[in-house]
Amino acid sequence: MRAAQLSASILFFVSRLFFQQSASVVTRDPQATALLQSAVHSMGGNVPTDSVATGNVVVVAGSLTTSGTIRILTRGTDQTSEQFSLSQSTDTTVYSRGAANATTYGKTESLSLERTASCQSAVFPLPFLAAALTNSDEAIQYIGLETLGQAQVRHIHTWNTYNSNPSLQFLSDFTITDIWLDASTNLPLTISFTRRDGSGAQPKIPIAFSYSDFQSANGVLYPYQIQESVNGTHWATITIQSVALNTGLIDADFPVR
Repeated sequence: MRAAQLSASILFFVSRLFFQQSASVVTRDPQATALLQSAVHSMGGNVPTDSVATGNVVVVAGSLTTSGTIRILTRGTDQTSEQFSLSQSTDTTVYSRGAANATTYGKTESLSLERTASCQSAVFPLPFLAAALTNSDEAIQYIGLETLGQAQVRHIHTWNTYNSNPSLQFLSDFTITDIWLDASTNLPLTISFTRRDGSGAQPKIPIAFSYSDFQSANGVLYPYQIQESVNGTHWATITIQSVALNTGLIDADFPVR
């Protein structure tokens, strides 16, 4: 028993050491990078200066189903705001250049660096994926051709190495993201990551967004149907009703402490 425990401990230590070493090295698989570039091109190529999307949302929490509205803001590739307005509350998560706030029942709190690492909204996938390409610290790896439902997809793995900022490299494994692109259209079908408030025994909550019904808004494709799952269970159905681009949003529209 002690030998087995010792072997497990050694294996864990070695795997963590390997990840910590690889986290400081920016690895960009040429095939994966080309696929991600193709996905961005398929959605319009250029990230809009900003975007404002509004729609309806149906949230399922256990036996309770609630409907309401959603408002998604983006600015460039590093500022997002998600606002869910439901009958019982209005919840807003704002991400801005490495900092994030969450407001629930009128109370706003600053989120930990670990939680912030996975707080950028993925509802609009174009700026989300473009951010990975423009970040020189982002590692991009091709996993392979897979089947997702009835679709053939290409699986890509990304993470932020924080190579240019060694003091933040402890956040690297909080940024691991899996991306599945439709093999025929190169459009993203699913983006998933794990959300945690901290390291150690903090719960790991898998989050996944699935996209369909891409429609053009001034030459940019926006998914009008988004399914969000939390911890492997369907949580929200988002139906976008309107999208406006380049509206003149400013930093004040993404307030963080």
